[in-house]
Amino acid sequence: MNHSVLKGTGYVLVHVPGMVMHHGTTQTTERSAHPDSDYLKELPKHIRSYEDCLAYPPNQTYIGNLSIEELSDIEEPWFDKKTEHPSRFGPFGEVMPEDEFAVLMQICDAFDLVHLDKEFVQTAKPKLEAHPLITAAMLSLIKEGQEPEVIRRQVEEEHAQPVIVGDKLVGYVKRAHDVDVNLSAHVIFENLVSKASEVLTILHLLKQSGVDPNDVDYVIDCSEEACGDMNQRGGGNFAKAAAEIAGLLNATGSDTRAFCAGPAHAIVEAASLVKAGAFKNVIVAGGGCTAKLGMNGKDHVRKGLPILEDCLGGFAALISENDGVNPEINLEIIGRHTVGTGSSPQAVIESLVTNPLTAAGMKITDVDKYSPEMQNPDITKPAGAGDVPEANYKMIAALGVKLGQLERAELPAFVKNHGLRGFAPTQGHIPSGVPYLGFARESMLAGRTKNAMIIGKGSLFLGRMTNQFDGISFFLQKNTKKEASSGVSASAVITAMPVIGVAIPDSELGEEMVRSAVASAGKNGYKAVLIEGDACLKRMDEMLIAGEIDAAVAAHNPFPVGVATVGRIATPALGREMFLATTTGTSATDRVEAMVRNAIAGIIAAKTCGIEDPTVGIANVEGGRQCERILQTLSENGYSLRFADSARADGGILMRGNDLLQGSADVMVMDTLTGNLMMKVLSAFTTGGGIESVGYGYGPGIGEDYEKRILIVSRASGAAVIANAIEYAAQTVRGDLLTIARCEYAKAKKAGLQKLIDESKQRSPGGPPVAAKAIAPPKETCTEEIHGIEVMELDEAVEALWSEGIYAESGMGCTGPVLMINDARIEQAKAILQKKGYVH
Repeated sequence: MNHSVLKGTGYVLVHVPGMVMHHGTTQTTERSAHPDSDYLKELPKHIRSYEDCLAYPPNQTYIGNLSIEELSDIEEPWFDKKTEHPSRFGPFGEVMPEDEFAVLMQICDAFDLVHLDKEFVQTAKPKLEAHPLITAAMLSLIKEGQEPEVIRRQVEEEHAQPVIVGDKLVGYVKRAHDVDVNLSAHVIFENLVSKASEVLTILHLLKQSGVDPNDVDYVIDCSEEACGDMNQRGGGNFAKAAAEIAGLLNATGSDTRAFCAGPAHAIVEAASLVKAGAFKNVIVAGGGCTAKLGMNGKDHVRKGLPILEDCLGGFAALISENDGVNPEINLEIIGRHTVGTGSSPQAVIESLVTNPLTAAGMKITDVDKYSPEMQNPDITKPAGAGDVPEANYKMIAALGVKLGQLERAELPAFVKNHGLRGFAPTQGHIPSGVPYLGFARESMLAGRTKNAMIIGKGSLFLGRMTNQFDGISFFLQKNTKKEASSGVSASAVITAMPVIGVAIPDSELGEEMVRSAVASAGKNGYKAVLIEGDACLKRMDEMLIAGEIDAAVAAHNPFPVGVATVGRIATPALGREMFLATTTGTSATDRVEAMVRNAIAGIIAAKTCGIEDPTVGIANVEGGRQCERILQTLSENGYSLRFADSARADGGILMRGNDLLQGSADVMVMDTLTGNLMMKVLSAFTTGGGIESVGYGYGPGIGEDYEKRILIVSRASGAAVIANAIEYAAQTVRGDLLTIARCEYAKAKKAGLQKLIDESKQRSPGGPPVAAKAIAPPKETCTEEIHGIEVMELDEAVEALWSEGIYAESGMGCTGPVLMINDARIEQAKAILQKKGYVH
């Protein structure tokens, strides 16, 4: 599949304390309603300097100077910590000071609406001239400036919006129309801020990705502002406006709007456009939002914290044609919140996470990292919203527990291993999944991770057009094109003469038996290396990792759960070769699941050895019938399976003892204990059990994501079996076992393997009686959200309010699970929930 790729990213922050004071909606509404409030008087004491903002650890993480892991190692809270030697510029972008940004706003003004103080321009312009990304064409758009009295009059008498740097009035943004509120100074100011921060982010993206600006042919803006006039108030087009200033002369573009979920929607759209061949290089970008500056300021001031929401955010991503290198956006794994999904946390997570994974044959633990709303907990915790990313991970894990993919005790480990610490500013769309893209790309290119799921969610009720929730997720994976085109596994080097390491300490038959087998290998087109000594097994593993050997034959290896070996034997009745799946190891702790996975492992081994379409039979042991049903359904769902037919008169896929002796199937499926027993019997029956003299040993360890070729023999294996095992090992190299395994598991997943296994594990009905649920009171319009309730207790909290006669619904807000309620009931509901211990 020729997926689109993520070729680059850009991230910027702009420190704008002046905008916090005069343009953030928390402050502007407070000034309008309570101009003499204690909050407004106290606020200036909590404003951070640029230096403090720059040294703030989450900000250094956002621009790539500090890894998420390094941030996690810093004890929370972070507001009183400083990064040593902070840098304005990072691998992803920069933290720009407000004086330079004010001039950048004027550069982005196409209608002579931004005017700055003459002296201020003389001071600030040289700073932009020294900026590595600001071009001469951009600098030519800076005007000389106006006198202070002109600026003051415009603000005081002509309804212009002030441009404040520090505590000084240095300019204004005037209205673009006398009566059109859509072109008021307030709206123009917000839109120019969004445009300018988006332009800055695109410039960093171009630098980071190395793409020629002339090769960008489409731009999608996904911010939360709207530009237009009285006849089309949200007509657009931010994308082309930003592209013009950034010098993308060959680009066209459009705007996508979906509240906080906008960036995720836009990236799916961009990946689709590129994959369809409509465009080759598409930039998705979003600028900052003045309204959200200081949004939680009252809580921060009340608790003695600095104003942490003092930065505009910006992000950009370049989506391009598959280059065989960069991470792919797999459009076959897309989560979508539909009109019929509902708004409960379980329904939302099912639609965005587990449903697309199940359709792809994956479990939640198959995803290395999840990136939902990546809000900085330093900001959200004091405001009562809790740790937003952590709440999302708990929801995913809780559903995993319900589906039987996790044990409840594993929930904390899942959050730690598959989650990320939040570090992004609360700029609405900015933290919604996409802040991790830069780190994800780096991690996959370096081989540290193989995939990630990016999740965008949004609360549509804020626009009062619908009570619907919204969300979409997409799947990022390491590039597979190069592997697919070459037929070579990324983790394997297939040499002309495979080199096989042999480590069999303490052979019951003596070292000479082992040496004899090793010596015969060179005659057959492969090389065997004897690994000796007390630490030979450890040395074997080191040689595999270093690439000194391509595969190994060992008397022992501690395979992880999920990996089991496929033995190979010549059956005594007719001399036919047969693969016993499996003979050692544990492919799964559940018996039926293990047998199903054993069947796939057996098919992989047979195909590796040149059997293109092996027949599969199931030993008539406990779990055989359940295994048969799952494999039959898997086949009906599209996974290619050719079932064997028993040699007994009544036929069928279940194999009896006669079939084991005759080799009625290429692959004989059984549980590992039975397989181990059969391997010993069939390989040693001619010697009375003293020496295993027939067959190829217990075979290679095979399992999903297992990337080594290690084959097992026993200490009772004779020279012939060891020599055959070395040959079997060479075939796993030449036949490219690892690539075949990857392909077979992918096909099985696509056919619904995990869903079928999960369904087989579900308990039969008839447990303890369920307590009667509270009856919902008459439905009311829910316009407010209550945050901070543990996801596992959310439904209980809803019923607690129902029992008190208050209508409530569980839902998913931009910051995670919420309880939704009518605004007239909010205080009463909070009191009840606090009394019952659901909120604090």
